[in-house]
Amino acid sequence: MIAVLGIVSESTGPVLPTPQYKRWPVIGVLLVATQLTSTQKQTLSVVFTDAKGNPAPVDGAPAWGVDNPNVLALSPAPDGLSCTIAAVGPLGTARVSIQADADMGAGVIPLAGVYDVEVIAGLAAVVQVSAGAIQEQGSGASLTAAKHP
Repeated sequence: MIAVLGIVSESTGPVLPTPQYKRWPVIGVLLVATQLTSTQKQTLSVVFTDAKGNPAPVDGAPAWGVDNPNVLALSPAPDGLSCTIAAVGPLGTARVSIQADADMGAGVIPLAGVYDVEVIAGLAAVVQVSAGAIQEQGSGASLTAAKHP
């Protein structure tokens, strides 16, 4: 299995979690690991090959999953050969998995790969000012107006 990585781009709107793709972490070949900022997305694609690197079919559409849908949302293509991943907003890590059946017959030969993602903070975009409690300055000659006759 070869991961084909797409260009990282900014998400144009809010991203909602995708709990329907929640899967337990899958033991598989670590294909790659990357970082996305909390406002980015990326398209992942896969190509299945035999041990010598030749294209090889799999039985049915591969299944995509993520162990932490609160950090990373998935949007797989109907054929299962690509999937857009998007940072939901919170910082953290997520493991994307892809599972396929290498047996083209009635049996099952599981084939799995994983893609680790760390979601980090993006560029500063908002200024927030915090104010303490309002207090009296106190009395003193330097703080009172001078009286002239």
